[in-house]
Amino acid sequence: MRSKGGRTIKLNPVDDDHQVTDHPARANLEAIMDQKLFAQRIKSERAAAYWFAASLWGVTGLIMGAILGVYITLSVQNGSADIWRDNFIAGTATEAARDSVNNREPVLDRNSNP
Repeated sequence: MRSKGGRTIKLNPVDDDHQVTDHPARANLEAIMDQKLFAQRIKSERAAAYWFAASLWGVTGLIMGAILGVYITLSVQNGSADIWRDNFIAGTATEAARDSVNNREPVLDRNSNP
């Protein structure tokens, strides 16, 4: 016996001989729970597979885009190298001619009045 605030509660020991039987529908409930867990596991695996495929395609596309971009850039630069070279040479020649003219002694004296 145990006293609790003025009331007395009588505790009886649990009988060891008392046998607990399962509910008849327990097997069905466990099967349903197993099916739900299995379906949840399949959804989880499917989601993981989708994420893996998406990341694989994304990384592959990124790498292929970088390679294709470098290739196209280099091919355009090589194809237009003659134009760049001609423009650079023409620009250099023009600058050299301007410097040559600017560094010469003037033909006419600017101080004399004709």
